Amino acid sequence: MCGIVSLCYGTPNPALGQEAGELLKRLEYRGYDSTGAAFIGADLGIRLLKKVGAPSRVVPELGIDRESGQRFIGQVRWATYGAVTDVNSQPHHTPCKLPFVGAHNGNISNTDALKPYLSARGHKVVSDNDGEMITHLAEDFYAANLADPGPALAAARSALASAGLGLAVPDQVLLLIDGARKADAKAEGSYAAAFSDPAVPGVVAVKSGSSLYAGIGTDAHGDFVVVSSDLTSVLSKTRMLIPLTEGEGLWFTEREYLVFSLGKELTFSVPRPKRSKLNVRDTGLRPPFRYFMEQEIASSPDNLDEVLRYYFRSPETDGLFAAFEDRKDLCKALLGKVMALYEVPAEASLGAALAALLADPVYRELASRVKPHQDVLQAWRGHPVSDERQLLADLARLDPSAGEALALFDLLLVWKKRRRVTRHLMELVQAIRESGKEGGRVFLVASGTSYHAALVAATFFNSLAGVAVFPCNPGMFRSMYLNALSARDLLIGITQSGETKDLVDIFQDVRTRVPGLRRVSLVNNENSRIPQELSEFYLPILCGPEIAVAATKSFLNQVAILYVLAASFSLTERKIAENLGRAKDLIRETLRLSGPDIEEAALRLHLEPSLHILGTGLIGLAREGALKIREVVLNHAEGYDAAEFKHGPNTILGKNTLFSVQDLAGLLEVYEQHRDGRPFAGGLESLKAWPELVETRFSNYPLLFVCPSEERDVRITISQIHTHKIRGADILLIAEKNPELALAVSGRPMGQDRYWSKVLEVPFSGDPNLFVFTASVVLQRLAFRMSVLKMEYLDGLGVADHGVHPDAPKNVSKSITVD
Repeated sequence: MCGIVSLCYGTPNPALGQEAGELLKRLEYRGYDSTGAAFIGADLGIRLLKKVGAPSRVVPELGIDRESGQRFIGQVRWATYGAVTDVNSQPHHTPCKLPFVGAHNGNISNTDALKPYLSARGHKVVSDNDGEMITHLAEDFYAANLADPGPALAAARSALASAGLGLAVPDQVLLLIDGARKADAKAEGSYAAAFSDPAVPGVVAVKSGSSLYAGIGTDAHGDFVVVSSDLTSVLSKTRMLIPLTEGEGLWFTEREYLVFSLGKELTFSVPRPKRSKLNVRDTGLRPPFRYFMEQEIASSPDNLDEVLRYYFRSPETDGLFAAFEDRKDLCKALLGKVMALYEVPAEASLGAALAALLADPVYRELASRVKPHQDVLQAWRGHPVSDERQLLADLARLDPSAGEALALFDLLLVWKKRRRVTRHLMELVQAIRESGKEGGRVFLVASGTSYHAALVAATFFNSLAGVAVFPCNPGMFRSMYLNALSARDLLIGITQSGETKDLVDIFQDVRTRVPGLRRVSLVNNENSRIPQELSEFYLPILCGPEIAVAATKSFLNQVAILYVLAASFSLTERKIAENLGRAKDLIRETLRLSGPDIEEAALRLHLEPSLHILGTGLIGLAREGALKIREVVLNHAEGYDAAEFKHGPNTILGKNTLFSVQDLAGLLEVYEQHRDGRPFAGGLESLKAWPELVETRFSNYPLLFVCPSEERDVRITISQIHTHKIRGADILLIAEKNPELALAVSGRPMGQDRYWSKVLEVPFSGDPNLFVFTASVVLQRLAFRMSVLKMEYLDGLGVADHGVHPDAPKNVSKSITVD
C-alpha cells in the first residue's frame, strides 16, 4: 500500500533523476494513483515534481528522469486519505517554519484530528493527505528543537555517548532525529516515512508498522545509501543491506548511517551491513513473458517442486541427511560459518573468507565424513536450490573449483530447513488433533486470495481428514468468533506478505484476549511480522517473490501446503508426495494444452460487463476465479456455489440492463440505421421512439461452471446447466473429460439461436482434490488473457486511465497495510 524510496549520494549526481525514475517504476505495483519525486542539489533547494498517474507515465511526462541532485525522496501512492489529485500526491514540501520535505506510505489514522492541530500551530495544510500531516509533524517538532535545542540535544548526545559508537553526528541531525521520534509518538497508525531538511546532511527514515529496507553500496557516481518500501528496488542498487527492524529509524548520508529507536528510550546503533539472500534477478521479467502475471502462473509447477523439497523426504538425499543427523554438532558449526559470510562486505574479502572456510577443520572433518555420499554431492554440484542459493552462486563465481564444497553447503541448508518445516508440519497436525479432542475449533483466518485458499482448505479437511475447520476473513472472525474464543481453539493465519494489517490486528487481539490460544501462520515472506513476532511457529509457502498485484502462484502454493496439512490425517507421507507430484505434472500439462481454448473463451468474455463463476462444492475456487477477473479485467464477476445460484442470483439471466462498451457501439450503429438523416432526437427520446434499440442489445448472460469429477457434483452441475441455459445463459465449463457434461453444455436450447458454449477440458486426475490445481490455473490464465484483450481494446479506443492491466490494475495493492 503505497511506497517510498530515497537515495543519497555524497556529491550531486547528474543521473540521479534517471535512477529515481527506475526506482519509482519498481514501486509501481505498490501504488499508481500518483507519483512524485523531490530532489535536493548543491544549492540546497527543493525541486518537487509530482502528479496523478503511475510512475511509468508520470516519470517521463514530468521529466523526473532528467533531474540531477544529491538527495532524492520519492513516493508512489495508493490513495486512502484524500482524493486522487495532484495536491494530495506525495512527497510534500512543507516550508512553514523551515525548508522541509517528506513522504510516507501506510496510514496516519488520526489525520482528521491532526489537521486543525497543525493549522493552530501555524502550518499551512494544503491537502487532505495523511502524508502531509506526518511531514508537518516532523517539521514542527524539529523546528521547535532548533528554537530551543537544550533538552532534546542533551538527551540525544547522552544516548549517542552511551552507545559508544565513536561517531561525530552533527547536532542538527540529532535534533531532526528527535523531531521524527516525537512526530511518530504524536501520529497514530502504521507507516514508513522519509524526511529531509536541505540544510542538514542526509535523510531520516522511520519504520513504524510498515515495510522499509535499506542498503549501502557504490556505483559509477560514488558511494550511496538507498531506502525503500520494496526490497527489490534496494537490490537493484546493492546487495548489502543495513539491518532495520520494526520500531526503528535510520539517518543516512552516502556512507554514514545511524539506526535509532522509536516509541521508547532513545538508543543508537550502527549494525553491520549484511549481504542479501535475494537477488534482483529473482524478481525480473524473463523472455518470452511480457507480464509478471503470465510468468508467475507459468512458474507454478516449479514452485510445487519447492514444496516437495522441504515438506518431504527424498530417496536421493536420505543417506546423506542421515549422516548429517549423526553429526548435528558439526553441521551446526559449519552452517554458522557459512552464514557468517553474509557479513563479509566486499567481493575480494568474500573470496578470501571462502578460502579460509575451505581450510577450516570443521569443514574438513564433515567433508571426510560424507565421502560415502560423493555421488549426491556431484549430482548437486552447480545447481544450488537452498534459500542461500544466491550467496552460493556468488561464491561459485569467485572460486569455480569449490563446486563440491558449495554443494555440501547447499545440501546442509536444505537439510536444516527441511528438519524445521517437517517438525512444524507435524506439530501443527498434532495441534489440530488436540484442539479437536478438547472440543476446540480450528480457525483459518486470511484476507483476499488467501481467504479463498482457506475456503478450499475446508473442503480438503472435510474429505481427507474428517475435520471441520472454520475459514473466515478478519472481519468475519472479529464479528462472529472473537468474543467466544477459548484456549482450546487454534488460530491459523494465511498470508502471502505476512504484513496484512487486518490479519496483524487479529493476531494481536487474540494474543491479548486469550493468551493460551495457539497462533500459527502459513506465510510466503518468512521475515515479516506475522511469522516472526506474532506466531508460535510458521509453515513457509515457498513460492518466491510475487510481483504482479493479483496473487496467482502464491494461491497455488497455499493450496498445496493446505492439501499436505489435511492429507497428513489420512495418507502416508509417500502418498501425499506422490499426489503433489501428480498435481505438478497436471498443472504443467494444463499450461501446455489449454492455450487455444482459453483464448477462445477470453475473446468471448473480455468485454462482458458481468459474469458468475459457479463452483460445484468449490465455493473457494469460484470466488478466487471471480476475484481474479474483478482485479485484472475490471469486469464485475461473482463466485457462487453452483446449486445456490438458483436461490436469487439467477434473476440476472434473460433481459437485464448490463451493457458493455461493445453494446454501446452496436446501439449507435442501429440508431444510425434508423435515423435516416434526421437530427439527433436526444438519448431518452430516441430509446422511447425506437424500443428495438435496447431490445437488440440484450444478450445471454455468461455462467462459468467449475465441476470436479465426483458423480454427485456432475449430476448437480448438469441439472444447473439445463436450468439456467433455457433462461438466457451462455455456458462455459471447466471440468475433466465427461461426455454427459459435454452434452449438457453443447445442447442448444430450442429458440435460443444465439446460445454460446465452451468446455475447457483439463487433464484427468481421478481425484477431486487434485482437480483444484488444474482448475485454478485455467481460471488464472483466463483472467490474464481477458485482461490483456480488454486493455488492448480500451487502448485502441483511446480511453485514458482505464486502469486495466494484468500486473498493476487500478485501486488494488499487493499488501494492504491500512485498516
